[in-house]
Order: sequence, then C-alpha cells, then structure tokens
Amino acid sequence: MLARISGAVRFKEPLCFHTSLRMGGPADFFIVARDVDDVRYALTFAEHEDLPVSVIGGGNNLLVSDRGISGVVLKLDGVLARAAFHGDEVVVGAGVSLSALGREAAARDLGGLECMTGIPGTVGGALATRAGTRDGGIMDLCSAVQFLYPDGTLGELRPQVHVTGGQTLDIPRGAIVVSCRLQLVRRSGTLVWKEIRQRLKARKASEPIALASAGFVWKNPRASIAQRLIDAAGLRGKRRNGAEISAKSSNFIINRGGATSSDVLGLMEMTRERVEARFGITLESEIRMLGFSAAPAMATEPLELATAR
Repeated sequence: MLARISGAVRFKEPLCFHTSLRMGGPADFFIVARDVDDVRYALTFAEHEDLPVSVIGGGNNLLVSDRGISGVVLKLDGVLARAAFHGDEVVVGAGVSLSALGREAAARDLGGLECMTGIPGTVGGALATRAGTRDGGIMDLCSAVQFLYPDGTLGELRPQVHVTGGQTLDIPRGAIVVSCRLQLVRRSGTLVWKEIRQRLKARKASEPIALASAGFVWKNPRASIAQRLIDAAGLRGKRRNGAEISAKSSNFIINRGGATSSDVLGLMEMTRERVEARFGITLESEIRMLGFSAAPAMATEPLELATAR
C-alpha cells in the first residue's frame, strides 16, 4: 500500500526537522501526502496495521516526545499545499502556509487575511485551532471545509453561524481536513501590503518569532490574559536547560538549544502550578502533544487533525 503513495515515505524520520520548537523524536512512518489519494492510501495502511495517524501541518504549537511517535505521521504537500483563486473566493489545500496565502491574496488585490499576519503554520492547523486575533480569524472567512473520514470517503461541512455571531465547525472525530473554501474581499493590494507590514513589525517587536519557539503556549482565561498572569508570577525568562519562558513574551516557550520535550513540560508544569497557587486560575494549554504515553492533563489535541486507536 505504501508503494502506491506518490509522495515521500520515510521511516524513523526525526520530527525535530518538522516542528517550530526544533525538537521531537522519530516517527515510525512519515508520509508526505501530495494528494487526496495519498492520504487515503496512508489511512488504509494505518488501518491495516492498527496504527494511529497524526497530521502535523507546519509543526507549530506542537510538542513531540523525545521518544518519537509510534504510528503514521502525515504532512500535506503537492496539490494539498496549493491555492486556486476564483474571483473573490479561494479553494485552499490544508497544507498551504498562512503567510504564503496572505501574500498571494495581496498580489491579487484581495484582503481579509490581514488579521492572520504573523500567525505561523498552515491553513489546516489554523482551522483546527480556530486561529485568529481580536479583530478576526480564519473561521470568519471559511464557507466550507472538505475532509476525509477515516475510511477514506470525502465529506464536506459548512460552518454554522453561532448565536453570538461567530461560526462553529464540528469536524467528525478522526477526520482529516484536506481543503477549504475562503471568501475574501476585494481590496487594494497596496493597502493590504501596508497592513501586513505594520502587523509584522508589531509582532517582531513583541514576540520571539525569529527563534525556535512554541506560542502561544496558554489560552487566555476568562477576564484575564495569560501573559500577565505569568509575568505576575515571576516566570518571565525562567529556564530549564535549553528551554526558556521567553523574556520577550512570556506566553512563548523557546528552545535556546538542546532543549528536550521534558524541559518544556517542566516549564509548563511550573507555570501552571505557580499561577494556580497565586491566582487560583488553572491555565489551559494551547500546545498539542504527540507521542506521550500518558499525556499531561494540560495537553489538548485537535480531533480534526489526528486519529487515535
């Protein structure tokens, strides 16, 4: 079955090459899926071998165990990492980089993605995490999502408008997002580029985006901001071996070199305990964990991007 896959198939591939933290052990089977059929073949193989399947996207906000992952890891490429523009609408593969999509839209005098400027990762990952900022997010632009069920059949969902005005999307458990439709707005490319540059400048000034990092690590609790709580607990700049709670933005953890997943978990556990002890608030992680036999209680894993048996 693996021989039918047109993309790369690698064994014991080090995932430190594929995560923004630059850490993570090997994946038993690392498959670069270039089209929907490749994903189907990978799912069939995993089903036959009774293996879990995970999609890592751009590897951002992802912590992989130093022991690696026993199972199949998918990375989307080829037609799954391309965008097709049709007027103001764009059909986007889940493997498309958010930054690349924003640049291509601007070149076509299309706006709407400016709010995503500087957010790392892929469209699929953004959909799974409902990525966005205070002034908008990818769900505001999404009109439909295409996905594969674990049995390889194709499905499509349209977001439901919530009573509060936002949109919700309930992808079936174990399904893998392969593409979506985004409705953009006609806008001067010059103005779009100006806003993109302004937002990038602001992010570079306030976030350690040039370093190997995972951020944001924590969700903002109700009526508070995670970074302010971390700062008030005196944790900014704290280190454990090569891992550091960023001195520039304390809701980021960075890899100063040689950091392990255990180092990152240690910092996260310390942060959660100190914030809870001082403020009575339990921080909830935004980082996805893979490869841990007993995942920490703080960990969450988007169902849209992974299946597990």
